[in-house]
Amino acid sequence: MKKIFFAAIALVALASCAKEEFVSVNRQAISFGEAFVDNATRADYSDGQELTTFDVFGTVTGTAGTVNIFAGIPVIGTVGAATWSYDQQYAQYWIPGADYNFAAVVDADGVGTSTATATYGMPTTLTSTADATTGVRNDLLYAEAHVEDAAADQGVVDFTFFHLLSKVRFTVTSTAQGGYYHEVTGISVSSFKTATFTLDNAITPATIDGGTWAADTADTNALSVPFADIAEVSSTNGTTGVSNADMLLVPTAATYNVTFTVELYKGTTKLGTETKTIPVEKDLLKGNAYNFTIACSVGNPIQFSVTNNPTWNSDIDGDGDVDANDNVKID
Repeated sequence: MKKIFFAAIALVALASCAKEEFVSVNRQAISFGEAFVDNATRADYSDGQELTTFDVFGTVTGTAGTVNIFAGIPVIGTVGAATWSYDQQYAQYWIPGADYNFAAVVDADGVGTSTATATYGMPTTLTSTADATTGVRNDLLYAEAHVEDAAADQGVVDFTFFHLLSKVRFTVTSTAQGGYYHEVTGISVSSFKTATFTLDNAITPATIDGGTWAADTADTNALSVPFADIAEVSSTNGTTGVSNADMLLVPTAATYNVTFTVELYKGTTKLGTETKTIPVEKDLLKGNAYNFTIACSVGNPIQFSVTNNPTWNSDIDGDGDVDANDNVKID
């Protein structure tokens, strides 16, 4: 009986140990919750697209060092959703007491490319390239999240995204009236084709100020970004101005050129054309939307005046005197 009793006690202890080990391994999986673009950012998420996916990077630091856990895997969801999903073959877990760093990058579907250089861990640089012909480039958003001394039931990771590019549009106003109007064509802005944003590794998530843009010297940087033409603007049909579509540009503190052509019409007849190239010394800042206004006028209106008071000429013979020789006799 004694041997059987101790055997039973040993079996219970083993079962208890196995259960405890199972509980310690079954951590809550890391999941991602609310993701939205910062409301204080004046540039909208471009192309009218709702934020539906982002790529996430991440590391965990425990007692013996740092491990890369997310390598730019796609996370899919909708703005305002409680949780966003990712392929569970990449699932990672909360380890109590560990520190976590996460980064998320959004590259909208469309023309042009945006890439993050990090394969694992936190990104170090982000690259934006515009289409060589159209100048169109994708919106580029970035977010970070940091968790210190994580709990086993830490919960979801929320991201607030910030724009890393600038958004520009043109608005044309005109004082023309009386059948006159202006058309503005060939609007373009000099910009980088390819540029790289270098993160400073000390970014404050609430401001995303840490980092700088620089042109990629290995690529052709001189790119003229074309904007849509703006037609038939006058004080009668365009009092508040007529605007074209937004274009995304690499933020720069350098002087850049704005080029456009202004045509003046009377009815359907073009009366004049003028092309201007203007250097603009206005810093473009990331996350800001800019509206450049081209103010057109028709110049001075045509006016009339009388420069003399006409008098009758009585000096018919032109000798300088009005005398008898100026009389006209009728026989």
